[in-house]
Amino acid sequence: MSVSEAQLKPQPASVHAEAPRCNVSDFIFEQAKQRPDQAAVIEHASGRELTYAQLAQNIDNIAFGLRQLGICDGARTAFAIKPGMEFVESVFALFRAGAVPVVVDPGMGVDNMLKCIEEAEPTALVGIPAAHMLSKLKKRSFRTVKQRVTVGRRWLWGGASLEELRARKVTGGEASPTTAETTAAILFTSGATGVPKGVVFRHGVFVGQTEMIRDAYGIQPGEIDVPCFALFALFSVAMGVTIVLPDIDFSNPGKASPAKVVDAINAHHATMSFGSPAVWKRVGPYLEQTGVTLPSVKRILIAGAPVPYATLAMFKDKLAPDGDLHTPYGATESLPFSTISAEEILTDTRLDTANGAGTCVGKPLDGVQAKVIRFVDGPIEIIDDAEELPVGEVGEIIVNSAVTTQEYFNRPENTKLAKIRGAGVSLWHRMGDTGYFDDQGRLWFCGRVNHRVETATGRLYPIPVEGVFNNHDAVSRCALVGLGDRPNQVPCIVLELQEGHMPAKDLRDRIRSELQRMAEAHELTKGITHFLFHEGLPVDVRHNAKINRDALKHWADTQLPEVAR
Repeated sequence: MSVSEAQLKPQPASVHAEAPRCNVSDFIFEQAKQRPDQAAVIEHASGRELTYAQLAQNIDNIAFGLRQLGICDGARTAFAIKPGMEFVESVFALFRAGAVPVVVDPGMGVDNMLKCIEEAEPTALVGIPAAHMLSKLKKRSFRTVKQRVTVGRRWLWGGASLEELRARKVTGGEASPTTAETTAAILFTSGATGVPKGVVFRHGVFVGQTEMIRDAYGIQPGEIDVPCFALFALFSVAMGVTIVLPDIDFSNPGKASPAKVVDAINAHHATMSFGSPAVWKRVGPYLEQTGVTLPSVKRILIAGAPVPYATLAMFKDKLAPDGDLHTPYGATESLPFSTISAEEILTDTRLDTANGAGTCVGKPLDGVQAKVIRFVDGPIEIIDDAEELPVGEVGEIIVNSAVTTQEYFNRPENTKLAKIRGAGVSLWHRMGDTGYFDDQGRLWFCGRVNHRVETATGRLYPIPVEGVFNNHDAVSRCALVGLGDRPNQVPCIVLELQEGHMPAKDLRDRIRSELQRMAEAHELTKGITHFLFHEGLPVDVRHNAKINRDALKHWADTQLPEVAR
């Protein structure tokens, strides 16, 4: 039995008695006591809403029904529900029952999704009819599923419906006797930076994340959030913040209607919103074109990829007088890590980014320990074996905090590679990112470790190099890739232009000449002579913002085979 499997087994009562009870669903019940009549969840399109009292009651009812079905106490449960009231009710009910929701991003494609589910070996499926139908068509991936709950109309697959569970009113329900160390969920990474892996979250991590996000941004109960990323909505509702779910496809933020996002914000006088750069890159121009503002918004959080400063600048004077944008940095395995405001970026770090310094992601938050260490290709067993680098030197970023996860599910080799044993039982997580600290204690992000370009004359990091070429007026964004194999790669810049279409050859030649002159003017980029034009850089499935550099490198190698050899 692997370590992961052992941890997911129901724990005997004697084990639970040794540690204080901790269950992330308790946040909802505490809010229900303090503000029972405040709206907890509102669906903007349908107008449906739940107060905290109603939400808590529904969670208790559903959790009781889940226990009766055996979906409790460590039962891994494939979770496939679209964002809405049922999404919020169900996930907190699973937490309360002690079950372990297994969440896979549908945007990663059916094949990858099925592989993740098969790897997790869930014993239950809670999902919409389409998910149950898929489980019948792809029986191998769902072969371990014994119990089913359908959200919506149940067809021929049996089991219970969420409506039936919700209808059984329970009084005095209690959460499963979980502790801070009990597994709460398995969230699969998107696969944007490698093979999708199941990150094991414990109840203590979810509680710590909720408190850290709340404290970092001064979020108060009674505020109103329009989240454009479904999982972040769970943090907000746990904080006592009303969530208004906009009428968008949460699985495809790059296609979100800016009008619908803005309408949800202004109709409910929202004070905050969270979304990927792909969302706000659409909302910003919409505000400029229509003259509409967001006068109630105090904070917008943008995460998932570096944010172009042109996007940040679009929101100047569009928010509440004390409003600002913030770009938190982190990873599925450790979030949040650090944060920086748009004000600081636009007035302080922007010019450095344009001159090849990388992207500043701010200072680590309170309670977060961070180091930059020398690159090591294999595992690092203990922290004493990691060589910490001085200020200004680029290396691999590692982190240790109360919200740093401990392992990947059933992937001991990946866990060994990503974790470093610290003092006592603590573990450091290797972010897989490159960066450095400046003399103010701020962290500068330089790109992924496995995206660095190794040439015969030295090493190049994507984000600093791209910052130079993004200054060109015609460039929307660009990506550095290495043609050929390390350590003799040839650097190449792949460009997506502002207009979003392939320009005529004479214009491409002119832009290429201008970029070559820019390259020669910077010590960092001297010697870069290869420039390719792309109609639309491929991006990750979760945030639609991270550039898929592996796919882009393969494409570039085929475009310039004589160089890639």
